[in-house]
Amino acid sequence: MITSHWNTIGNSTYSKREIYNLTWDVDLTQQIAVAAPFAGPIAVMRDPTKFIEVNSQNMRPYLRIYTASGQEISSIPWDSTKGSVVAIDWIEKERLVVVLQAGLVLVFNVFCEQILQFTLGDAVKLEDIVECKIWSDGIVVYTSASNFYSVPSINDHFMGCGRVQKMSSIPEEPTHRPGWAILEPHFTLSQTVELFVSVNSSLYIIDEDKTDQQLDSLGIILKMCISPCGKKLACFEQKGTLWIIGTDGNTTNPFKFETGATKPPVIKWCGSEGVMMYWETTKDPVLLFSAGDSWVKFSPEQPVSLVTEIDGLRIISNQSSEFFHKVSDVSYDIFKIGSTSPAAMLYDATDHFTSKSPRADESIRSIKSDLEQAVNSCIQAAGFEFNGSDQSKLLKAASFGKCFLDNYNPNYFVNMCRSLRVLNAVRHYEIGIPLTIQQYRYIGPDELIERLINRRKHLLAWRICDYLKIKSDVVLNHWACTKVRTDIEDAELSKIIIKKLESVPGISFANIASAAYLAGRRKLAIKLLEYEPKAADQVPPLIKMGEREMALNKAIESGDTDLVYLVLLDMKRNLPLHDFLEVAFSKMVALDLLISYCKQKRDLALLKEIYDIKEQSKEMANIFLYEGFRNPDFDGRLKGYQKAIDCYHTSKDKDDQLYGKLTEEQIKLEVLQKELEGSLQEPFSGMSISDTIFKLISLNQGKRANSLKSEFKVPDKRFWWIKIKALSILNDWEELMKFSKEKKSPIGYEPFVEVCLEQKNQVEALKYIPKIQDTLARVQFFIQINYFREAAETAFKDKNADLLNLVAKKCTNEEVSKSIEQMRSQLKR
Repeated sequence: MITSHWNTIGNSTYSKREIYNLTWDVDLTQQIAVAAPFAGPIAVMRDPTKFIEVNSQNMRPYLRIYTASGQEISSIPWDSTKGSVVAIDWIEKERLVVVLQAGLVLVFNVFCEQILQFTLGDAVKLEDIVECKIWSDGIVVYTSASNFYSVPSINDHFMGCGRVQKMSSIPEEPTHRPGWAILEPHFTLSQTVELFVSVNSSLYIIDEDKTDQQLDSLGIILKMCISPCGKKLACFEQKGTLWIIGTDGNTTNPFKFETGATKPPVIKWCGSEGVMMYWETTKDPVLLFSAGDSWVKFSPEQPVSLVTEIDGLRIISNQSSEFFHKVSDVSYDIFKIGSTSPAAMLYDATDHFTSKSPRADESIRSIKSDLEQAVNSCIQAAGFEFNGSDQSKLLKAASFGKCFLDNYNPNYFVNMCRSLRVLNAVRHYEIGIPLTIQQYRYIGPDELIERLINRRKHLLAWRICDYLKIKSDVVLNHWACTKVRTDIEDAELSKIIIKKLESVPGISFANIASAAYLAGRRKLAIKLLEYEPKAADQVPPLIKMGEREMALNKAIESGDTDLVYLVLLDMKRNLPLHDFLEVAFSKMVALDLLISYCKQKRDLALLKEIYDIKEQSKEMANIFLYEGFRNPDFDGRLKGYQKAIDCYHTSKDKDDQLYGKLTEEQIKLEVLQKELEGSLQEPFSGMSISDTIFKLISLNQGKRANSLKSEFKVPDKRFWWIKIKALSILNDWEELMKFSKEKKSPIGYEPFVEVCLEQKNQVEALKYIPKIQDTLARVQFFIQINYFREAAETAFKDKNADLLNLVAKKCTNEEVSKSIEQMRSQLKR
């Protein structure tokens, strides 16, 4: 009967029922058992604080991990030489953390496989650990120097970025060992670990940066414990008083309960509703549960281990695992003696209908207006039950009530049936995960699947995925990664895995192959990678396995240049140059990309090797030419140029021959510039021929400029432009005039006018405007210097009416404008 497990405590009803009868070989008088929350596994090892009789069977200590139903998952001999254990507990993802006295932290999975090891640092080791507590993702230790040290995240240590942080100091010297409790980051405003610490008679909140005083005069606190909701703090005071206060800073009206005991108990929360206190004695262990102003005492026959859950408390003994929790309101309304609630009436009506009693119709009629509420209550109550028969009766009642409702939405009923089917499967004795409906909703199906596959219950996990219509690729991937660590032959195992997974969408063969490679099965890994559809996931593992040529083929086939570059760069780093180039030359696509990469990154040494093999003299010459230009040393530059010339001359291409001659002229120019620098004490290096001539004219070295013109066959037009520009900048107008008269200008006289005007010398410009042959140019220059009369006369003399009109528009002199009008009139006749 459901109510046989009920206990009334104050205004609430609590249930204490056996979940499993444990058949394990565990004696909690000699061993310690710590269980993971959310129906997690139980770790058991010898209790180092107790003296036990040693015999041949227990001479060597073991670490054993069991399911919540007492089925052994794994065990390993415990190496006591590493040091004494100061704390052992579970963190998220069902990982077991063991902290040793020397500050060494070991992390295990459920198969007792060590997956992480790190230390708490030299400071903790020197100060000596007095007390250590483990929370869902971290560790806090209290040392003999009255300091607290925190590991803010064990997950960070898995990623290689973990740290150990010293907490803020205690503001006063403690006379007793402080009682303290951890408030996890997701409950704090700072999103960091905070500690509630009782020092003498004061309560402080400590984090990484500061210490705040929270409350005075609670007495000397020996034990503290924070509720699963993070809002309540249970404190056991030296005189036997249990205090319940808020963690939010509001300490008004704290709850107070006198236990009458002075020895500090083990304190565990039952959900967030009440506190269970456990005094372990040799003869008569005592459990005392307090909720509000009421309490109840239990006297277990054997020592127990307590595990707080979000909705209750697991009580584990040598023979049984029990669950203590508050009875839900819907269950209480249905099953309390004499209940006349709509849900209770519907439950009774179902029994009457089964026995064909006419009272069924009477019961349904009496609750017609509340029937939908009654149906929902029966569905909800079914979720709180562990017994399949009780679940079935409640769901049958809900189904019976639905028949009398129009337009009832069946989703709630269907979802509850699905949830219960999943829960009943994992609660089975052989699986041993006794999740409640609240716990299942809290962690969700995805985390449940993860727990099952981590326990290698792949078939059940896959069936749950299939039943709930969620993706099963994670399960199959994990199954395959586990399978590659077995002793099955490579050929046979590859067939098993490929046959099972080839048609499944979303499967990463690359992950499975990586697991096979780590397990020392290289051939199997390569075989599996052939079935990886994504080249981006296929190529990197092949590189890691040393199958670089295969990786290069796959990268080229994919058409992804980034992947090809990835393989080429790995080959360049790890292979001898000859072997690397041999592979690259065998793949033209790879070779072209390699050349492109070398050009982009200026890897000239590798480019030379490639061009030498390909006998590409022109490209080789270009590299030598590039190196020569960039070399600051004069001799080094000439050597680079000479190598380029030698390469150009080996080519039969006419263009290459021309490039060779131009390079020879560059050598000649640089040699000449070197001589000029020595004689004139002016820099010429790096200048072009035109710049060199320009600078020589600027330095009044006209003869040398003329010599350079002849030697390098500089065209007249370019030379005249350079010289008139240089003379104008020097303001050597006399020399400019002489130069203009040497012979007929090959560039005309417009450049003479332009350079004069650039230097703002209109007088000199006027000397050259009349020499300009083009009438339009002459007129425009006259207008530019505001000589409108001369402009008009030029246009008139040329009988160009359009030009005369242009002058008229630009003219700003009234007298000249009148003359222009007369000219225009004459042209119109």
